[in-house]
Amino acid sequence: MNALDPQVVEAVESATRSIYAEVIDPIAERFAFEASPPASETSGLPLVLFLGNHSSGKSSFINFLVGGEVQRTGIAPVDDGFTIITHGDPPEDKDGAAVVTNPQLHWGDLERFGGKFLGHLVLRLRPLERLKGIALVDSPGMIDAADARTERAYDFPAVVRWFAERADVILLLFDPDKPGTTGETLKILTDSLAGLDHKLLVIFNKVDRFRSMRDFARAYGALCWNLSKAIPTKDLPHIYNTYLPVPDAHTDGGLPLDDFDRSREEVLAEVLRAPQRRLDNVISRLHQHARRLRVHARVIDTLVAERRMRLFRSALLGLAVVLVAGLAVWGSLNFLESEELRLRWVGLELLASLLALGVVYGLWWWDERVHAKNLSLDALFERTYARELTLGDQAHDLRALWASVRDRTQRALVASEGKLPRLGRGELRRLDKVIEHRVPELRSQAAQAIRSAEAAGGRPAERAEDAAAGESPSPSEGGEGPAEGATPPTAEGAGTPGRDESPAPAETESTPPGAGNA
Repeated sequence: MNALDPQVVEAVESATRSIYAEVIDPIAERFAFEASPPASETSGLPLVLFLGNHSSGKSSFINFLVGGEVQRTGIAPVDDGFTIITHGDPPEDKDGAAVVTNPQLHWGDLERFGGKFLGHLVLRLRPLERLKGIALVDSPGMIDAADARTERAYDFPAVVRWFAERADVILLLFDPDKPGTTGETLKILTDSLAGLDHKLLVIFNKVDRFRSMRDFARAYGALCWNLSKAIPTKDLPHIYNTYLPVPDAHTDGGLPLDDFDRSREEVLAEVLRAPQRRLDNVISRLHQHARRLRVHARVIDTLVAERRMRLFRSALLGLAVVLVAGLAVWGSLNFLESEELRLRWVGLELLASLLALGVVYGLWWWDERVHAKNLSLDALFERTYARELTLGDQAHDLRALWASVRDRTQRALVASEGKLPRLGRGELRRLDKVIEHRVPELRSQAAQAIRSAEAAGGRPAERAEDAAAGESPSPSEGGEGPAEGATPPTAEGAGTPGRDESPAPAETESTPPGAGNA
């Protein structure tokens, strides 16, 4: 893996930390928004996350990638926890408690998921060359239960979200036996991976098991159909159809495998691009954090503005009552001749005005209770972004952002006990400047560094050939291993029918080649 210029990396990371500290954090604190990521998360090792059913070949893919037997494989589930794999000498396994309590390892935030999760967390250090400068995370195979918390001792979707937000590449693997997206897989796609499509690679693994194109088309179609139900966009993500080779395997009578070999090379190239993607993902995370904060703060600002407007209208009504009462008292004092009559009328007028003020206050209090009881955050969001949603070009993106912050906004309203701030114009301008100017500047700086690194070390696909060349350990047959195959090759990928099969150039939003609109 070709490293980026350390000075450029440090400059970009320093700039992002400065933006968090000077712009994001003060606004986030006022509006009870989530904290910005600590510096250790934006400057740690590049991270690759592997997800999939227990039989999809995650562990075998990791063994193939690193060139050693790091993970156990088998037909039945062989691991029920998360395994962080990186370089270390001598070889060593650390349990979850040791991982989160060691400040040098930068995994301390995982302690939030509790002791039961830590019992399912392992850090695996191995002296393998391909593990230098990168960390891989193998996850337990996903199950069919819709609510993982009823089947696991910890909140699996929340843990996946934690790793996914910090990952630079996410590999989601399916296999011919389970090409569906039901239960836990559906929840992970719709919740844990929401908004992270720019770094998600969908992989249809073990295609060498198919004996005919008809069998492949049937399973591939089932996968596309199930993905369409889980991904709320008109375009499916690019699907990498591939397999892991096993030496001396006989594939006569099956499908031609050349295109699938090329597809595997594309996936390997994306994994090798993790260090470059790391820098771009740090910027993307800043961009996403700022945009989510802006949506959160603007919705709360709309709520406060509406409350103050109702209070202002009630105050105007109360002022009108006071003015009318004052005019009535002035008239009684100046136009009634009898002192006794004047006092009687003034007393009645003051009593009537107090009653009227009480009615005004009561109406305002009742109106606030009704609004609080019937408050719809979704309707509030629609009113806040009525113009943008009407235009339509940003509607889907805005609603996806809102879905990612809605629960946070709800918690902020409950915690505030009615004491909510307004979003100042200066604060909004600073957020807009970060989103519209500072982030593009950082992207340009990072893109230049990535181009320089690729020019010095070759394109990722070329490096994938070198990294995968030579003998790789033969994955165990069955579940976590591929059906059959042998040494890694070279090439391009097969994907969704009707799409351009050549890899797309890297986008400024860090979209992987062929990844589509996941």
